[in-house]
This record gives sequence, structure tokens and C-alpha cells, in this order.
Amino acid sequence: MNTAGAAPVSILTSAVGLGVYIPALLNQRRLRALGHSADVEVLEEHYTPDKLRAHLASRQAHRDNFALAQMANRMARDVASCFDEARVAGLLERWAGERRTRFIVWSGFWLPVIERYRALAPSGALQVDHCRIDAELSASFRIFPALRGSGREVWLWHGASGRIEHEIPVSGQAPLPWDAREDRLVSHGGGWGIGTYREWLGALAATPYSIDRVVHEPSEAIDRAGSGRCYMMDPQWQPWQRDGASALGFPPMGQVQGGVLRHIETRDDHHVLHQVIRSAWAIVSKPGGCTLIDSLAAATPVVLLEPYGQAEQANADIWQALGYGISMADWRASGFSAAILERLHRNILARRAAPAYP
Repeated sequence: MNTAGAAPVSILTSAVGLGVYIPALLNQRRLRALGHSADVEVLEEHYTPDKLRAHLASRQAHRDNFALAQMANRMARDVASCFDEARVAGLLERWAGERRTRFIVWSGFWLPVIERYRALAPSGALQVDHCRIDAELSASFRIFPALRGSGREVWLWHGASGRIEHEIPVSGQAPLPWDAREDRLVSHGGGWGIGTYREWLGALAATPYSIDRVVHEPSEAIDRAGSGRCYMMDPQWQPWQRDGASALGFPPMGQVQGGVLRHIETRDDHHVLHQVIRSAWAIVSKPGGCTLIDSLAAATPVVLLEPYGQAEQANADIWQALGYGISMADWRASGFSAAILERLHRNILARRAAPAYP
């Protein structure tokens, strides 16, 4: 890792989902806490305006149609045609001027850009970590087979080994004891709000649990008995937007009350929703990477919904094999047992913690 006076570490991520955006920011905050200089680049920040508008449109389409999202995942391709060439060239020149050699890659779409930089890098060899947010290769890395050996593989959880390899610290807080938690479930569809989580709200409302939901439109926050609280990200916020100090931040989030988003807050060290997850009995979600990071850090089990692509299916498989999660079908067959959730929580607590990354 770099030392005082060395060039910053470049952490390269994407807004294709918060599952690779939030871990990159957590990664940056940890490096800074350890005394290292690190910054984050978001892929979409370097798109042309037209391609960025298309990206936002596809995000909405995938939220509205999970089958379409699944098809797009299977058909993932290089995004080089989306780049504003002047912006990318400027980024490469800045890296070369700062003699950067250390890169942490959370989205494989960055791999061709790093290869371009190798020809400009003044100091020769680069140190590149390919961070695996899923238990098998995710789409953004899978489409570049020739570049898979261009860096060191860093797995968080690995389907082939069946183990947790590394962990990403979140808040630094110890998990809450089971008896200190509320009988709540947190239901969400990841950063884009995709998946089948909305289809299960009726069944969950009939259980004894309160349901805290993440919604993406105020109109989704329809009051219903036992539905609990509704949370929503500030719709004006985008992951690639920087503040006055050119810093990227975690998503601002608030509660929706009376059809209005209120009490928006954010934190500099981790995402606000993690605090809600810490006090819940389970997360009800597709098995995305950031969901599993939250699950480990908070010792909150996951009720696993239909995955987004084969890589998330591998996540579901390992979470069930380790005893940290249960499929919705199996949990429903148990009568939505609270005892099962408590057992999964204790399994997570009892694990031998893996080394933190980095």
C-alpha cells in the first residue's frame, strides 16, 4: 500500500448499481483512516451527456421490468462507446502526471481504460486489484476474458472455495444483540430498486413483522397496516455528482411521510440504511454485493429473493451454504419463523471474521 508522499490510490467503480459504488466509498474511507491517500472515480462521470441520459433511462426501465434487467445482464458488453474521449484522455494524463501505480477496480468496465494507461505510466508496473463483489465473476469482468489476468483477484466471498475471503468494514460498530433489535424486516431492491421485492410485500404484511421498505417514488409509499417505515434516496442525487470539494458521498436518504420525502440525511463514513439494517431481524432482498456486506457487518441475515443474474445466484448459494441466509420459499414454508432468523443471526456472529480489505 502507498506511503506518505506517494501518489493516491485510484479506486475505480460504477453507478451501474450501489453494490459496487458503496463498497468503493467504504474502501476509500478505510484507506484514509489508515493514513493513505485515495480517491474514487465513477465510470458514468466520464460518459457523454447522451449516453448518461440513456443510462438513466435504462435504470428506470430495469426497475419497471425485472425480466428486461435480467436480459440486459446476460447481454452486458463493453461501454467504451459511452465515454467522452476528452474526459478519459484528461483522466489518463492526470494519472500519468501524478505517477499513479496503484488501482483498485470494483467494475470490470474500467479494465480497458487501465490497459490504455499502462502505455503512459511513467513508472512501469502497475498494482491492480480486481475486486469481486460476487461469488463468481460478475458481468463487467466476465466480458473481458483477455484482461482477467491483468491484476490480483480479491474475492470477498468465493463460490469455488465456499468461504468468506475478505470483509468490508462498514460502521465499525459491533452488531446489536438479538434481544436489542426490533421485530422488523428491511425490504429493498438494491440501489436501482430492481427485483421481486415489491411482489412479496402483501405476503409480508400478513406476518407479525413490521416492514421497513426502500421505495424509489413517493407514490410507492402507500400506507398499509403493519407496513412500517418507508425510506427513499434523494431523487436529485446521482452517484457521480461531486460536492464543492470534488468529493463523492454516500446516498442521502430520508423517510417518506404523507407522500413527501422528509428528514433527508447522509453520513460521511457509511450509508444511512446500514443503521436501519443493524436493528432489524432480516434483510429481504435479492443477494446483491452490498446487501451481503451489510449482512456480515450487522450480523443481520438475508431472506433471499430472486437473484439478478448468475453471479447473484452464486451469492445466494454461498449465503445459504454458510447458514447466513434462507430463500424466501423456504422461509415461507416455515411459517415465516422468527426462530430461523435468530439462528442465522447467531451463525453470522459465530463466524471466524475474514481479513478486512484492504
